[in-house]
Amino acid sequence: MQFIVYLATILSIYALRQGGVEKAFLRVWIPVFLSMPVVFQVGFPVHYVNFLQAALFPIIFVLLRDRREDFKFGSMESLLLLYVVVRVVVDYMSRGYSDAQNYLYYILASLISPYLLGRYVINSRRMDIETSRMFVLMFLIFFPMFLYEAKFWGSPIFRILGNFFPDAAQGLSLRYGLARTSGTFEHPILACIMIIAVYRLHRWLCWLGAWEQAQGGWLGWIQKHAKRFPFSFKNQISIVLIVMALMTISRGPWIGGFAGAALVAVGNFKNREKWLIIVLVAFLIGAVAGQFALDAYTTPKEGQILSYEQETMLYRKVMIDQYKAFLMEKLWTGWGLTTVPKIAGTESLDNAFFLMALQHGVIAPTLFIAILLYAIASQIKLGLDAPAGEPPIGFTFSGIYLACSIAFFTVYMGGQTEPMIFLLLGWGENIKNRKASTSPSTNIPVKPSRSDSPFRRVMY
Repeated sequence: MQFIVYLATILSIYALRQGGVEKAFLRVWIPVFLSMPVVFQVGFPVHYVNFLQAALFPIIFVLLRDRREDFKFGSMESLLLLYVVVRVVVDYMSRGYSDAQNYLYYILASLISPYLLGRYVINSRRMDIETSRMFVLMFLIFFPMFLYEAKFWGSPIFRILGNFFPDAAQGLSLRYGLARTSGTFEHPILACIMIIAVYRLHRWLCWLGAWEQAQGGWLGWIQKHAKRFPFSFKNQISIVLIVMALMTISRGPWIGGFAGAALVAVGNFKNREKWLIIVLVAFLIGAVAGQFALDAYTTPKEGQILSYEQETMLYRKVMIDQYKAFLMEKLWTGWGLTTVPKIAGTESLDNAFFLMALQHGVIAPTLFIAILLYAIASQIKLGLDAPAGEPPIGFTFSGIYLACSIAFFTVYMGGQTEPMIFLLLGWGENIKNRKASTSPSTNIPVKPSRSDSPFRRVMY
């Protein structure tokens, strides 16, 4: 029964025949990508295939067939190619040809292919808006499921489809006696990362004025029934997404989300350059002060017993200290994707960059950090160059990249977060490299900024 993953392939083919790549991407791939856990997979014929990949194969085939002349190779693509080569080559050195081949398949199917979707399918302002809307719609649909999970300690998706995939289990994480919701995203921290990314897209739609129009489809149905409740539709969406993020009880993504929000807010000021400097200085001071505060918080005084919250923060520091010897033993090549030695009591390596170094050497995380820094810097430049009065999407993307980067220091890149960050990297590259105007006709007016105020009112 695990072959039900290929229903996603059938749906993609049908959508491609009905409306082309864009419709298949919006109506099939995004819903399947978000709603189906990546651990729902089938081993056929050699490699494991999950819903995400099964829905993606026909779309990528048509994209490569019909639009390959549009493909370009730039700085981001060079960094990604180098990143892939390093990780696959050192994995081959550590685990052998068969395992490295399987890992290359995963990279191409789950990372590079989403990058291509973002780079060449989300190719207009209309697609920016429609893609952001679809992400928001899916999380509005997830909200009742999060409430169910908080009460019954289990996602309805896992309970309905879990019997088809006996090897896939949803872990339960408790804090303060409450279930930390994770939805279809494997872990509460990973779920929170996804929510924050979607929240930032939602706020950009707010600034664009997209929610002030009558919506169509499922969004229209939700908007119609939302009139029964207080606040405007856009503020209702904000409240829902914030509540969902709080339900995960995940501090790392919260910190990343606040940092990302501060960076995004720069785009709403009249003098963006000045406020960018102020925010960067604040980040530097905050990082130094935060490190001192963390050391003091996790260092018990004589006779003091650490609280649970202190112990969870101390765990990551101890974990890195204990695994440093393994890192130094294979500094450049790592131990392999699945063959990193484990120390009893610290099996969970809650730092994506450190785990990457253990798996494939220090060059791999260095390249990935370079990719993120390049993406952040290029999107900030795009935002600084945006015309006055236009909501600068460049700052939205730089804020998402920054929030994800900070959160990945507290958790592994798992579930849908790794494909998501690659989709966003490709999407950001497309926006940056568009030759046409960044505001083509979309039937959505861009709100002008007030000339009597140095910044727009929206700061969160």
